[in-house]
Amino acid sequence: MNKTSLRGNRGQAAIEFLVTYGWAIMAAMLVIGALTYFGITNPATSLPDKCVFSNAFECKDFIINDTVIRLKLINTAGQSVFGTGVSGNITASFTDIGGGSCDVKNTPQSLDPEAELEINCTNPPGYPFTPKEKAKVKITITYAKNYGGFSQVSLGEVYSTAQEGSI
Repeated sequence: MNKTSLRGNRGQAAIEFLVTYGWAIMAAMLVIGALTYFGITNPATSLPDKCVFSNAFECKDFIINDTVIRLKLINTAGQSVFGTGVSGNITASFTDIGGGSCDVKNTPQSLDPEAELEINCTNPPGYPFTPKEKAKVKITITYAKNYGGFSQVSLGEVYSTAQEGSI
Protein backbone atom coordinates (compact mmCIF):
# COMPACT_ATOMS: atom_id res chain seq x y z
CA MET A 1 0.00 0.00 0.00
CA ASN A 2 0.99 3.52 -0.63
CA LYS A 3 1.51 5.83 2.37
CA THR A 4 -0.13 8.79 0.66
CA SER A 5 -3.38 6.93 0.13
CA LEU A 6 -3.62 6.07 3.86
CA ARG A 7 -3.09 9.68 4.85
CA GLY A 8 -5.75 10.81 2.40
CA ASN A 9 -8.31 8.38 3.86
CA ARG A 10 -7.64 9.57 7.41
CA GLY A 11 -7.97 13.19 6.37
CA GLN A 12 -11.18 12.49 4.50
CA ALA A 13 -12.68 10.69 7.53
CA ALA A 14 -11.81 13.64 9.78
CA ILE A 15 -13.39 16.14 7.41
CA GLU A 16 -16.56 14.02 7.07
CA PHE A 17 -16.77 13.76 10.87
CA LEU A 18 -16.49 17.54 11.32
CA VAL A 19 -18.96 18.34 8.54
CA THR A 20 -21.56 15.88 9.85
CA TYR A 21 -21.42 17.24 13.40
CA GLY A 22 -21.22 20.81 12.08
CA TRP A 23 -24.57 20.39 10.32
CA ALA A 24 -26.10 18.84 13.45
CA ILE A 25 -24.90 21.74 15.62
CA MET A 26 -26.13 24.29 13.09
CA ALA A 27 -29.59 22.64 13.01
CA ALA A 28 -29.76 22.73 16.82
CA MET A 29 -28.81 26.42 16.84
CA LEU A 30 -31.54 27.16 14.28
CA VAL A 31 -34.16 25.44 16.45
CA ILE A 32 -33.05 27.32 19.58
CA GLY A 33 -33.06 30.60 17.64
CA ALA A 34 -36.59 29.98 16.35
CA LEU A 35 -37.90 29.13 19.85
CA THR A 36 -36.34 32.30 21.26
CA TYR A 37 -37.69 34.45 18.42
CA PHE A 38 -41.27 33.26 19.02
CA GLY A 39 -40.99 33.81 22.81
CA ILE A 40 -41.33 30.18 23.85
CA THR A 41 -38.19 30.35 25.99
CA ASN A 42 -39.27 33.57 27.77
CA PRO A 43 -39.88 32.69 31.46
CA ALA A 44 -42.20 35.67 31.96
CA THR A 45 -44.72 34.25 29.50
CA SER A 46 -44.46 30.67 30.72
CA LEU A 47 -44.65 31.28 34.49
CA PRO A 48 -48.18 31.18 35.94
CA ASP A 49 -49.82 34.03 37.84
CA LYS A 50 -49.61 33.51 41.59
CA CYS A 51 -50.46 35.08 44.91
CA VAL A 52 -48.74 33.63 47.96
CA PHE A 53 -48.88 34.74 51.62
CA SER A 54 -47.09 33.33 54.63
CA ASN A 55 -48.70 32.47 57.95
CA ALA A 56 -52.35 33.27 58.73
CA PHE A 57 -53.59 34.28 55.27
CA GLU A 58 -54.37 32.50 52.01
CA CYS A 59 -54.95 34.31 48.75
CA LYS A 60 -58.43 33.62 47.36
CA ASP A 61 -58.46 36.05 44.43
CA PHE A 62 -56.22 38.77 42.99
CA ILE A 63 -55.94 41.14 40.05
CA ILE A 64 -53.47 43.81 38.92
CA ASN A 65 -54.02 46.65 36.48
CA ASP A 66 -51.70 49.56 35.64
CA THR A 67 -51.97 51.31 39.06
CA VAL A 68 -54.09 49.11 41.40
CA ILE A 69 -53.77 45.70 43.03
CA ARG A 70 -56.88 44.07 44.53
CA LEU A 71 -56.68 41.05 46.80
CA LYS A 72 -59.15 38.83 48.64
CA LEU A 73 -57.49 36.93 51.46
CA ILE A 74 -58.87 34.31 53.85
CA ASN A 75 -57.91 34.06 57.52
CA THR A 76 -56.36 30.57 57.84
CA ALA A 77 -54.84 31.12 61.30
CA GLY A 78 -57.45 28.83 62.89
CA GLN A 79 -58.48 31.63 65.25
CA SER A 80 -59.57 35.24 65.08
CA VAL A 81 -56.87 37.78 64.30
CA PHE A 82 -56.91 41.35 65.57
CA GLY A 83 -55.63 44.76 64.56
CA THR A 84 -52.60 46.36 66.18
CA GLY A 85 -51.20 49.82 66.75
CA VAL A 86 -52.96 53.09 67.47
CA SER A 87 -55.86 52.51 65.07
CA GLY A 88 -56.39 48.95 66.28
CA ASN A 89 -57.06 47.84 62.69
CA ILE A 90 -55.51 45.16 60.51
CA THR A 91 -53.18 46.98 58.12
CA ALA A 92 -51.41 46.23 54.83
CA SER A 93 -48.38 47.95 53.31
CA PHE A 94 -45.69 47.42 50.70
CA THR A 95 -42.55 45.53 51.61
CA ASP A 96 -40.58 47.16 48.81
CA ILE A 97 -39.37 50.72 49.22
CA GLY A 98 -41.60 53.04 47.25
CA GLY A 99 -44.78 55.08 47.32
CA GLY A 100 -48.35 53.96 47.41
CA SER A 101 -50.71 52.64 50.02
CA CYS A 102 -52.96 49.68 50.73
CA ASP A 103 -56.49 50.16 52.02
CA VAL A 104 -58.07 47.29 53.89
CA LYS A 105 -61.81 47.30 53.12
CA ASN A 106 -63.80 48.33 56.21
CA THR A 107 -60.45 48.26 58.11
CA PRO A 108 -61.60 45.51 60.50
CA GLN A 109 -60.43 45.42 64.10
CA SER A 110 -60.81 41.64 64.06
CA LEU A 111 -61.24 38.89 61.50
CA ASP A 112 -62.90 35.56 62.29
CA PRO A 113 -61.44 32.24 61.09
CA GLU A 114 -62.16 31.58 57.38
CA ALA A 115 -63.43 35.18 56.97
CA GLU A 116 -62.39 37.24 53.93
CA LEU A 117 -60.17 40.31 54.00
CA GLU A 118 -60.31 42.60 50.96
CA ILE A 119 -57.32 44.82 50.15
CA ASN A 120 -56.95 47.53 47.50
CA CYS A 121 -53.41 48.79 46.90
CA THR A 122 -52.93 51.93 44.84
CA ASN A 123 -49.74 53.16 43.17
CA PRO A 124 -47.53 50.22 44.24
CA PRO A 125 -43.75 50.26 43.74
CA GLY A 126 -43.00 49.86 40.05
CA TYR A 127 -46.30 51.33 38.81
CA PRO A 128 -47.62 52.07 36.28
CA PHE A 129 -47.50 48.49 35.12
CA THR A 130 -47.54 47.78 31.41
CA PRO A 131 -50.73 45.92 30.41
CA LYS A 132 -50.20 42.29 29.33
CA GLU A 133 -46.78 42.14 31.05
CA LYS A 134 -45.92 40.46 34.33
CA ALA A 135 -45.82 42.55 37.52
CA LYS A 136 -44.43 41.51 40.90
CA VAL A 137 -45.32 43.24 44.19
CA LYS A 138 -44.54 42.29 47.81
CA ILE A 139 -47.10 43.14 50.51
CA THR A 140 -46.91 43.02 54.33
CA ILE A 141 -50.00 42.49 56.52
CA THR A 142 -49.75 43.41 60.21
CA TYR A 143 -52.08 41.74 62.73
CA ALA A 144 -52.12 40.19 66.23
CA LYS A 145 -53.29 36.74 67.31
CA ASN A 146 -54.68 38.08 70.61
CA TYR A 147 -56.49 41.34 71.29
CA GLY A 148 -53.79 43.81 72.37
CA GLY A 149 -51.12 41.16 71.72
CA PHE A 150 -47.80 41.39 69.95
CA SER A 151 -47.74 42.33 66.29
CA GLN A 152 -47.45 39.51 63.77
CA VAL A 153 -46.48 39.91 60.14
CA SER A 154 -47.67 37.99 57.09
CA LEU A 155 -45.51 38.54 54.01
CA GLY A 156 -47.09 38.13 50.61
CA GLU A 157 -46.12 38.26 46.98
CA VAL A 158 -48.34 38.84 43.96
CA TYR A 159 -46.96 37.92 40.54
CA SER A 160 -49.47 38.43 37.77
CA THR A 161 -50.09 39.73 34.27
CA ALA A 162 -51.28 43.35 34.44
CA GLN A 163 -54.79 43.84 33.05
CA GLU A 164 -55.91 46.71 30.82
CA GLY A 165 -58.37 49.33 32.03
CA SER A 166 -59.81 49.97 35.47
CA ILE A 167 -60.71 47.22 37.91
